[in-house]
Amino acid sequence: MPQLFIRKTIFIEKSVVDVFKLINDFHHCPKWSPWLIADPKVKIKVDPDGKYYNWESSILGSGEMSIEHEQENQSINCDLQFFKPWRSKAKITFYLNAKNSGTEVVWTMRSSLPFYLSWMKKQMHVFIGMDYERGLNLLKDLAENGKNMCNLNFEGIITYEATHYYGFKRKSSYSNFKIEMAHDFKELVPYMTEHYKELVNGPPFSIFHKFNVVKGRVNYTIGFPIKYPIASSNQRYFVGSLPKMRVHSIEHLGPYRHLSNAWAAQMMYQRSKQFRPLKKIAPFEIYLNNPSDTPEKALKTKVMFPVR
Repeated sequence: MPQLFIRKTIFIEKSVVDVFKLINDFHHCPKWSPWLIADPKVKIKVDPDGKYYNWESSILGSGEMSIEHEQENQSINCDLQFFKPWRSKAKITFYLNAKNSGTEVVWTMRSSLPFYLSWMKKQMHVFIGMDYERGLNLLKDLAENGKNMCNLNFEGIITYEATHYYGFKRKSSYSNFKIEMAHDFKELVPYMTEHYKELVNGPPFSIFHKFNVVKGRVNYTIGFPIKYPIASSNQRYFVGSLPKMRVHSIEHLGPYRHLSNAWAAQMMYQRSKQFRPLKKIAPFEIYLNNPSDTPEKALKTKVMFPVR
């Protein structure tokens, strides 16, 4: 069967003693799991000693995980089993290495795919790797700040009103798009303030026409809603529109570095058939407050997937 090996690393500015306590007791798992965060209704049962837990969810499927062996403040070995949406097993290991004033955490997984899913090996490697990165970032915040810095509000299916917008498109690589988007907004916001301040009709947003992490391609539009369409005098900019439609909405509260949790949750809801995507219209983000004058923990962003 096709073999999978995932290895992701992060540095946490806390002692190995502090970090070890968060990982080797599954009572803490809901606070930093990159999967459990996607379903507030998930049913979790944790043994009193914190060494075993299982879950059941219409979004996440079901499974169980147990700690088989641990070396205090050094490593933790776990057995992971999935029952739904398909049966599989994995060996999970955490390594903790004291470095400078903190801890390097290494999270690995060894598993295999059923033969009928062998064509998904590359995708699974990328997507699970992204899950691990999301989880390690949540663990880092929990260890360093004592709390979860990412909160998701599942608004469900709501109506998005039709709007015109003014903005521009860019093709980017996955590795660079966050930097390029930040640069683009630093250009767009003052431009709109200078030329079309009275025309702006809501907070800025991004539309993701293509988001292929396997091939490393991202095509997006950034823009501001406007009260009515205009003729653009700048060749870089254009006027577009979004129709009135139904969307599946998840509101993200917290730093932008955790926004991928809202996107991952949307994909989990779509895969579990909680909604049917409207493929002819791309998903988009709406930035409800200004990062230049808003604390990171108070940033609000809506991630919306058009639905049929």
